[in-house]
Amino acid sequence: MGPHTAATGDAAGAASSEWSSDPDSPTATLSRDVPGASPVIPGHVSIAPRALQRVGSAIVAEALRVSHHDVRVDAHDDEGRLALRVATPLTIPRLDAATEAPVGGVIGTVRSLQETVTRRINEIAGRAVSRVDVTITGSQLEKKEELR
Repeated sequence: MGPHTAATGDAAGAASSEWSSDPDSPTATLSRDVPGASPVIPGHVSIAPRALQRVGSAIVAEALRVSHHDVRVDAHDDEGRLALRVATPLTIPRLDAATEAPVGGVIGTVRSLQETVTRRINEIAGRAVSRVDVTITGSQLEKKEELR
């Protein structure tokens, strides 16, 4: 092995000299901790707060079946985790519809939304969420074509 090459083990523990440990080497470093992981590329990745707000708005709008234009999401850092403030209308079933109210009513719907936003932000943006504060700004009736 050369001066810039580190031995890495495969699943059986056999040494391989394909990857370099030198960050200046044209060959990227392979993560040893994750089997089948992609090469680790040096650098910093940041996601602008506005992008996180838009992702959050899309998640809320989809979950509650409201227009993303009616949803406001503010994102800020909370000691390394993401804190979100959501303001959104809530879609409610039509009174003449043969549908049941969501389990837990409005509070149950908001709790479910908090869980969905937390999970989806982590899946999409890779950010841990510390809190999701939700303010319901109004209500709108479910459209007839949305009824199931």
